[in-house]
Parts: sequence; structure tokens; C-alpha cells
Amino acid sequence: MEELRKERRREANRKCAQRKRKREQEAFQELEGSVAKLRTEVQLLHEELTRLHKENKELDEENNSIQEEISKMHGMKLSAKFVISSAVDEV
Repeated sequence: MEELRKERRREANRKCAQRKRKREQEAFQELEGSVAKLRTEVQLLHEELTRLHKENKELDEENNSIQEEISKMHGMKLSAKFVISSAVDEV
């Protein structure tokens, strides 16, 4: 009778351990899925960051070019005013 109880207990313990291992395996697989998903997200974010850096550089260059053009135009305006002012002074 005692031996039968011990055997039942051992069987119950084996089943319990088996269920625990199964839960742990499922949790591990879920974590692996999360890791894969996060790695993909990191890759996409890295690509977007690279694209945005490139776009920012292009916009900086365009901005500098426009500022140079404005400076040249402003310089021409000042030169024209000086020429007109000099001509008026001579009259």
C-alpha cells in the first residue's frame, strides 16, 4: 500500500515537472520571438536614422547654398545703392 502511494506520488511529480518544462519552453520560445521582432525593429530604425541623416545633410547643403545666394544678392543691392549714392553726390 505504501509502495503504491510512493509510485503515484513519483508519477505526479514527473507530470508536474513535465508541465513545468513545457511552460518554460513555451516562455523561452515567446522570448525568442520577441527578440527577433525587436531586432527587426532596431534594423528598421537604424535604416530610418541613416536616411534622415542623409536628408538632413542635403537640406543643410541646400540651406547654405540659399544663404550664399542671399548674401550675394544683398551685396549687389548694397553696391547698387553705393553707386546711386555716389552718382547723386557728384551731381
